[in-house]
Amino acid sequence: MSRTLRVLFRRDASKDRRDSQVEFEGYQLYWPDGRPVAVGLDAFCRYGQRLFGLGRHMANCRERLLDLICFPLSGREDHLTRLTGLRVRRFMLKREGPQGRVHFIDGTPTAAVFEIGRDEKRVLDWIGLSFLHEGDEQWFDLTARAVETAAMTPSPRGRLQPRMAASY
Repeated sequence: MSRTLRVLFRRDASKDRRDSQVEFEGYQLYWPDGRPVAVGLDAFCRYGQRLFGLGRHMANCRERLLDLICFPLSGREDHLTRLTGLRVRRFMLKREGPQGRVHFIDGTPTAAVFEIGRDEKRVLDWIGLSFLHEGDEQWFDLTARAVETAAMTPSPRGRLQPRMAASY
């Protein structure tokens, strides 16, 4: 069963940075109602940008509402989730103390770290950290899709708001 998190991505060049040889592009994350998402992620590397389709989905927009879809797996060898028109990638979340770090399929750690006590419970539940014990690992497939603008209406502050939430 998949878990979906609907988030408004707003480009924020002030959060751009370079760590070692990796360049990160900055974003602010908001819930569809305009409240900031309490999460430690504020920038994405080239792989994260491509996975979430930020270049394609943002396409000359300063912000865009995306559904981030996580498919928990029983293990690394499960069949890859395939969704027409979406880029899906496999990752592993490993819990160490209150933190869960996302790893690429080959075991290489990413810069994406979620933390109990810092990040919102809704985010921790979505990625699966809330359900892991110390030292546990969770494999998952991850993708994103843009919320169609036809199903959106402008809010009083000029942001796009969903007319009705999708259910999965």
